[in-house]
Amino acid sequence: MYTIKEIYLQEWEKRWQNCQSVNLLQSWQYGDAKQAIENWRPYRFLILNENADEIALVQVLVKNIPIIGAIARINRGPLIIEKVEKQNQDIIAINGIDALISEFRSRGWRMLQIAPELNGNKNVISSLRNFGLRQLSEPTWASGLLSLIPSEDEILMGLNGKWRNCLRKGLRSGISIKKADVNTQNLQIVTDAYEDLKKDKNFSGISRSLIKALSRQNSHNWGLNLFIANETESDQTVKPIGTLVSVRHGDTSIYLIGTTNYIGRKLNANYALLWTAILKAKNDGCQWFDIGGLNKTTPPGVAHFKKGLNAKLYALTGEWRLFNLPWKRIK
Repeated sequence: MYTIKEIYLQEWEKRWQNCQSVNLLQSWQYGDAKQAIENWRPYRFLILNENADEIALVQVLVKNIPIIGAIARINRGPLIIEKVEKQNQDIIAINGIDALISEFRSRGWRMLQIAPELNGNKNVISSLRNFGLRQLSEPTWASGLLSLIPSEDEILMGLNGKWRNCLRKGLRSGISIKKADVNTQNLQIVTDAYEDLKKDKNFSGISRSLIKALSRQNSHNWGLNLFIANETESDQTVKPIGTLVSVRHGDTSIYLIGTTNYIGRKLNANYALLWTAILKAKNDGCQWFDIGGLNKTTPPGVAHFKKGLNAKLYALTGEWRLFNLPWKRIK
């Protein structure tokens, strides 16, 4: 029988560094950012097995809704502590979710919605259904992880040939790619470009307020990076030809958002920006670079661009929901 223990920052960070290929949504700083702008209260739990071994971490975001009560959200957890075989990871995560459901009920939270860090194989789906969870029809999260352990040249040669050629053209085009200071002015430039893109392509994306809240987080294993591309070194205009935001969170860095205008696309600024972000992550000591979302809802042009990195693709089991109704016992 697995058990749950609530822990705090120092304890969390000690264990976080022993988790493999971690994700942004389970990071302590993401929880704090969501609390600051959306009033989600983060709870951080350590999961222990029947031998009291520390085996997983999970961050749960909880919000009180008038009349309904507290709703709990787990996005891409639990995370396994230490490296174990994939099959054993699934078993540990499933048992951890069982313990979390017991904790959820004991706290009287009314609804649990979870998108677990699990692939959607038959055993996983069957186990989640047995817990009383109902699978939702929302698109599942899928992406890819690019290993940063090889040398820079090896990573470069591992890219798709056409992608590599576009990158070289971008690097030779004379454009200026700079890692910008994370300040009010640069955040405004980057988020303005992203807001323009969202309007043009008609998608909701990440809110400006969340990007800014993430930029205010700080830790030795955390960092939000801004990259800005201009047509020339001397052309430091208010409207750049391309921008990119990445976030380092433990052993992984993720491609959060990226924009390019017509000139930027013509000069292959998107390739140069992403390559710069990848090298920054490698130099920061990250082992993985997450390409930031690649599922059936990804626009074809974006999907083609990301697939050119030849990252190791993965897909998760999607969203699941459970109600804890006082007048109805749910097994």
